[in-house]
Amino acid sequence: MWGGLLLGFGVYVLFGVVPAAGNLVVSFTNYSGLAGSTTNFTGFSNYTAMATTERPGFVAGIEATIVFVAGVTILQTVAGLLLAHRLAGEGRTAGFLRVLVFLPIVLGVTIVGLIWILVFNPQAGPAASFLGAFGTQSAFFGSPSAAMPLVIFVQVWQNVGFATLVFIGGLRAINPEVYEAAALDGIGPWRRLRSITFPLLAPSVTVNVLLAVVGSFTTYNLIYVLTDGQNGTNTLGMLAFTSAFGSSADLGYGAAVSIALFAFTLLVALPLLAWLRHRERRLLV
Repeated sequence: MWGGLLLGFGVYVLFGVVPAAGNLVVSFTNYSGLAGSTTNFTGFSNYTAMATTERPGFVAGIEATIVFVAGVTILQTVAGLLLAHRLAGEGRTAGFLRVLVFLPIVLGVTIVGLIWILVFNPQAGPAASFLGAFGTQSAFFGSPSAAMPLVIFVQVWQNVGFATLVFIGGLRAINPEVYEAAALDGIGPWRRLRSITFPLLAPSVTVNVLLAVVGSFTTYNLIYVLTDGQNGTNTLGMLAFTSAFGSSADLGYGAAVSIALFAFTLLVALPLLAWLRHRERRLLV
């Protein structure tokens, strides 16, 4: 047993702690990763550059991240709950639909991105044809007003299956006798949903909300495929990636942005987790 624990701890340190510590060290340098370039210790210059016009984009990245995280979390949680309520049955049809809902998670990010790029192709995509039938048009991912909502939609579409399965598990864990007793007391469907189902799903809500928040904070790959961070979709995750591996090739600044992103994630996730746990205890008493 101890051997397995030590092995697991060693793997965690090697692939988790060491890279994180290395990233922190790099954030205090001007390391570019380019062959032949010199690396110097620059102190907190990468961090101070975030809040100045020296390296624009950080403040806009915070705003884009807030919009993206809030939109994904709310829509994914609500959609997952609604789908779970419809697909929690045992029939073959419900089972088949659950597979369809979960399928996008299995697809790679690149495949998902390319699918929706084709759908929202402003020249010949199905969405453009649909809008054309009403005499209107859109640049979709190329539009400053439409790009972020569409990116949020694709992110939710890909991950709502997991939220649905979590909620289905929570629904199936509710004792049917509770509903039977409520029916005998003359409690209607809406009140059963509000007074029984929602409170007893509190642990499932906690899991889904927290995973959606953390997952959307760290998302960059889907945004990279869909918009390359253009048109108001340059979140902090995307900014960290493009700063480190884009044309500027500034791994030091990219590492600093990723550290800032980690700090923002903790500042949001930890209080949110505490509030959700408090909500669970209040509803399940």
